[in-house]
Amino acid sequence: MSPSSPLHDCSIRELVDGEAGVPAETLVPMMTDSDSGEALHPQRGSSPGRVEAALAGAHGTHVEGVWSELPVDDRAAAIRRLQGELASRLNELAAADSLDSGVPQTITGALIGAVIGRLELAATLIEKGFGHEEQISSVGACDQWQIPWGPAAIFLPWNAATPTAINKTADALVAGCPIIIKPSEWASHFSGPFADAVRAALPSGVVQIVHGDRSVGEALVGDARVAAVSYTGGVAGGTAVAEACGRQLKPVDLELSGNNPVVALPDAEPETVVAHVVTGMLLLNGQWCAGPRRLIVPELDADRYLTALAAMLAAVPIGVTSDPGTQLGPLAHEGHQRHIESQLAEFEALGCEVRRYGNLPSSKGHFAAPAVVLADKGASLQTEVFGPVLLVRTYSDVDEAITIANDHPYGLTGYVFGNDRSRARAVGHRLRAGRVTINAVLGGPPDLSPIFSMWGASGLGSIGDGQGPNFFSGFRFVG
Repeated sequence: MSPSSPLHDCSIRELVDGEAGVPAETLVPMMTDSDSGEALHPQRGSSPGRVEAALAGAHGTHVEGVWSELPVDDRAAAIRRLQGELASRLNELAAADSLDSGVPQTITGALIGAVIGRLELAATLIEKGFGHEEQISSVGACDQWQIPWGPAAIFLPWNAATPTAINKTADALVAGCPIIIKPSEWASHFSGPFADAVRAALPSGVVQIVHGDRSVGEALVGDARVAAVSYTGGVAGGTAVAEACGRQLKPVDLELSGNNPVVALPDAEPETVVAHVVTGMLLLNGQWCAGPRRLIVPELDADRYLTALAAMLAAVPIGVTSDPGTQLGPLAHEGHQRHIESQLAEFEALGCEVRRYGNLPSSKGHFAAPAVVLADKGASLQTEVFGPVLLVRTYSDVDEAITIANDHPYGLTGYVFGNDRSRARAVGHRLRAGRVTINAVLGGPPDLSPIFSMWGASGLGSIGDGQGPNFFSGFRFVG
C-alpha cells in the first residue's frame, strides 16, 4: 500500500452489534510498513457513539443471555465454527500481524495456527460442563456455579495481536462473557479478517471490536457496564488500568513486562546455553514479554559465552518479513526503534560496551541489529529492553548470581541452566518469577501443564490451563 492509497483499503475494522466498518475517526500517528518504513495511513479510532453502542450491545447481550444461556452443544459448535473461519483466514491474519510487528510471516503464521487449535479445547471445556457442578450433601442437592462476571473489556498488545485476541476470546467464551476488544493503535490490521470470522461464526454482540487511543480505553474501563478487564501490554498502561479498576473494585487481569534472567551455573555448557538463549532472544524479534533479557554467567567463563554469542548472532539472517529465510525482521515501528536505541545509548553512557552483529538490509525499514551489552557497569538500568538485545552480567558465586537475577522490579519468567538438574531446580526456587524453566528457553516439560502468576511489575493474575476462564467468571454456591 502506498501513501496515496485510499484509507478504506486498509484492513482495520470495528465490529459493533454485528456490523463491521472502518472506524470513523482519524488519529494523528501514522502507521508504517515495518519492512520499508513507508507511510501507510493514519491510525484509526471509533467514534464515541460507536463505543457507546458497543458497551450497550455487550450489556444487552449479557442481560439477555444471548451467549451464556445458549445450549451447550450450540456454544461448542459456534466455537468450532470460529476455529474454522479463523483457520481459513490464517494467511491474512499472519500478514497483518507481520505488517504491524515486523515479525517474519513464517513465525506469525505458525504462532496463529497453533493458537487457533486452542479453540477446540475451549469447545471441549464447554461440552464437559464448565460452570456448574451438582453436589450432594446431607441436606440434599447443592450447586457449585462458576458464572460469568458480565461484559469484559479486552486490551491487546502490538507484538502478537491475533494470538492474544484468540486466546482471550476463547477464555471469555468458555466462561460465558461477551467481550469488547480494543486492539493497540499500532497493531490493528488483523481486525478486518478477525471481525469477518466472528460475524460468520458467533451470534451478534458476543464479540465486538472498537479502536482508538487512551480515551477509548478509559471509556471502556471506566464504564459500569464493563464487569472485568483483561489487559496485555506495558507497565504504564497496565498501572493506569489497575488504578481505574481498583476504584471500582472491578476484577482485572494484567500481563505486563519482564526483565527475565537466565542464570548459567558453573557446570553449564556455554555453547549449549547460548544456543537456547539466542533462539529465545530473537523470537518475535525479541518483542515478547517472556524473552530472555539478562544472561548471568560465571566471570571465569564470560569470554566463552561472549565468543559463542558472537558466532551465532553474526550468522542470523536479517531480512524482510515476507522472506521465508528471515529469522530476524524489523522492529514494529520507528518510535519503538528509537526507544531501543536510546536504551542502548544509556548503557554506553555508563561505560558498558555494546556489541552489534549481523548485516542489516539496505531497506529503510525499522531494522535493528541484534546486540549484546556487557552490562556489569549498567546494573542501575533495570527497565526491560523489548527487542533483540541481551544483557550479559557476571558473577563470582551462585549467591551473587541469584542476587543479580532478582535485582529488578518484574517477576514473569526465569531460566536456569546446569548439568546438575537438582541444583538448577534449587536455584530456580530462589528466583522471583512466576515460571522458571530448567535447561530450556522455549518449552518445558511436555507432559505437564504449569500454572504460574505474574509477580511485581509483571502484572496481576495467573497463566495456565483453566486460568483464563477462571478469571472471566466468579463462584456462586447454592445449597
